[in-house]
Amino acid sequence: MTKEEYYPEETLVEKVQSGEYGWKDYVWHHSREWRTEYEKYCRLRDLPMDDDTALRFLDMKQEEIETALADGDA
Repeated sequence: MTKEEYYPEETLVEKVQSGEYGWKDYVWHHSREWRTEYEKYCRLRDLPMDDDTALRFLDMKQEEIETALADGDA
């Protein structure tokens, strides 16, 4: 079994900007929690796990953060 590698957000941004990673890789290497959430997000919507769906997932996460901030929960 391969070891799951997770990176700080700054490292992930650098990898995306350099072209080394796409958005799916960004989500995949963010955290175990995000990986699990992303898999469920795709499975429940019958979507492929690719850069397009990863970007939609990231949009959803951003909305969650903004809502939590607005509600004083973050």
